[in-house]
Amino acid sequence: MTSYKLYYFNARGAVEPIRIIFAQADVNYEDIRFEGEDWTHKFKPDTPFGRVPVLEVDGIKLAGMVNILRYLGVKFGMAGKDELANAVLGGASDYISDIAAILSKMFFSKDDEKAKMIPEFQEKTAPTMLNILQKHIKSGHFIGSDTLSWVDIHAFCICDNMTRYFGIKLADYPELQKLCDGVAAQPNIKKWLETRPDTHH
Repeated sequence: MTSYKLYYFNARGAVEPIRIIFAQADVNYEDIRFEGEDWTHKFKPDTPFGRVPVLEVDGIKLAGMVNILRYLGVKFGMAGKDELANAVLGGASDYISDIAAILSKMFFSKDDEKAKMIPEFQEKTAPTMLNILQKHIKSGHFIGSDTLSWVDIHAFCICDNMTRYFGIKLADYPELQKLCDGVAAQPNIKKWLETRPDTHH
């Protein structure tokens, strides 16, 4: 049996799509969480690139959230039907990562900077990017898969962050709303969302 160890801070942050795909697949893994000095002195020196998340698979450490999520999507049957279809999904995931980078910059900015950045995001950036993104959704899933995929989960987590922290209303983006509702309704995911640790972010 394959052994999985997932390393990240005691937060949802960038790692939550990986935790959700494990929940959906109903696969056991060791959820290793840390804070402060434990990260700096105990865990960081042993990471491939000095950052997390890291997934250790039978002793081999994989780096990069999207890289890990894509790997697990293929492993757990939540990917495109072939390599080309999965590459189509990957394009959507790269675009979602661009949105995530903007959210991260806003989240970690000082309050006075946030006061300027968030309204511009709400009024200009989000409508442009989310309307482009939802053009790539068909029947509740990103084009490239007819069933739940790793990219659906990636989008779900980004949408959750946008609505929770930045005042975005998914009702304004019906295709994204439909996709997120479908992800949240999956029994295994629903159970995880209801029982996962309550962290600050």
